[in-house]
Amino acid sequence: MALTANKGKNIKFERIVVFGDLHGDLDIMLASLSEKGLVRYDRDLDSAIKLITECVNESFAPTLEAMVIPQKTPVRVIFMGDFLDRYHFGYHIIQFLDKIRWENFRIYPIFLMGNHDLLNFHFFVNPFEVSEIYQGCGHSKDETVSYITSMGVDKSLESFKALHADEIVNRQIQFYKTGALEYQEDGYSLRYQYPCDLSSLAEIRFTGKDYTSCYNQIVTKLGFAQEKLLENDSLRRSEELGFVLPKLFGKFIATKKEMAQRNWWSLSYDPKARHDGYSSEISNFNLFIKKVDEDNNEIIPVDWRIISLVWRHHYGNFFRRTRLLHHESTTVFAHGGISPLAMVDPFVFGSLYDPRSEKFKSLKSKYESDLSLEKVINRSNRLMAQILENALNDYSFRRMNGAEIVDQIGFWRGSTRGFPIFGGPIWSDFEYLHSCVKKDERLLQLYKNFKEATGIERIICGHTHFMDKPEIRFQGMSELKALGLEYLCVDNSCSRAYRMEPVLNGIEIDPDGNILGQGSFFSSPW
Repeated sequence: MALTANKGKNIKFERIVVFGDLHGDLDIMLASLSEKGLVRYDRDLDSAIKLITECVNESFAPTLEAMVIPQKTPVRVIFMGDFLDRYHFGYHIIQFLDKIRWENFRIYPIFLMGNHDLLNFHFFVNPFEVSEIYQGCGHSKDETVSYITSMGVDKSLESFKALHADEIVNRQIQFYKTGALEYQEDGYSLRYQYPCDLSSLAEIRFTGKDYTSCYNQIVTKLGFAQEKLLENDSLRRSEELGFVLPKLFGKFIATKKEMAQRNWWSLSYDPKARHDGYSSEISNFNLFIKKVDEDNNEIIPVDWRIISLVWRHHYGNFFRRTRLLHHESTTVFAHGGISPLAMVDPFVFGSLYDPRSEKFKSLKSKYESDLSLEKVINRSNRLMAQILENALNDYSFRRMNGAEIVDQIGFWRGSTRGFPIFGGPIWSDFEYLHSCVKKDERLLQLYKNFKEATGIERIICGHTHFMDKPEIRFQGMSELKALGLEYLCVDNSCSRAYRMEPVLNGIEIDPDGNILGQGSFFSSPW
């Protein structure tokens, strides 16, 4: 059930609950929701995982809804994004949040898009071109894949595979058998075909851990010459098999007149070009290995198109629900905050900015009939929604999907020296921005002008973690508070990737705008 942009629009909320980045930590998310009186959770993580797994093919889940506590008065709940990566249960989290009809319990959720969520969107919608979001940054595809792995995408892949492995494998086996795949989704219909007979791959079930034997069976079944066979023990690890199989398939389909445009089993990363720290978890994700018993495994190579189609089916609608920005009265919520770029970017608030005079149009007086804070934010959310919709409806896999525009990747995160931490509302980093505001008087003036033009009194973001103060739920910039603008960051304290001892997540805002939860305002030391 999709949450419309106007859902809860005219409701007066006695409580606004804000959760920072969840990063795949299902246990702490449920405990944090429980602390706020929104769900019942007794810290039985295995039972929660079992319930979520049983509901993956349902449009809504009564068994999960039984955990929700009906509210006496309407509650707005805002999730600041970054549901995915870092820890093991990212897609379990999305399944849980998406399968519950929260409004039936007087809970009105808002899901913001985080940079990790957008990276997963890039990856699953078009895995063949995911490295192109960093085109021009001076990094090879292998370096880019290593960077993506360091962002924790491999953990999201674990969660996705745990929930959907059987569906993916069954769909792939049928594809191998028939040589054609018919797929339909909300009025869209497509047909994929192999340019050659791969039906033998549906018949082979590999057992044991002799990966060389697995490879040689495929070579024989596909009718390759004997010289293609490998000597015993040439492949000692599944990762090595994951590299050589796509190469074999690529050669096989290239011998046919109906030569495919792509090698559908490969992300085209060159194992010979691997540098120190390169991880193969992502590029080898499509080699599905199922443990049969202590000594035997079943192995099936999966076409990356199958993985993308299954992901779109289960998660496309959730991503359609996400927003770039949200506001409640004069408070604006954005995953990475509102950076200087976001204020002047036409995609975000730049419809208010006049570069000729370097001033903002006021949302008051003569402009109020055309512009308001609500209209400006809705405009940005509609633009992002259209970009995501176009990407979800493109099944060609021949180009990048356009969603990188949201991220400003290539302009602000693509220097040849690394991957900077500054950009638009998805990526803007609280600590980095704070250091910039401290050093540059012009930025302070820009924020002052922005506040006066828009009437925004508070900006709340996530994205940046606090390392040394587990009791602190939010931090704010003293420099901007002196201008009458509260710029706050909510800790993503639930992520085990950031803290050895995770703590509960979230702050609460009462009807008077007061934040219930310990926080601090400080001046940047830089």
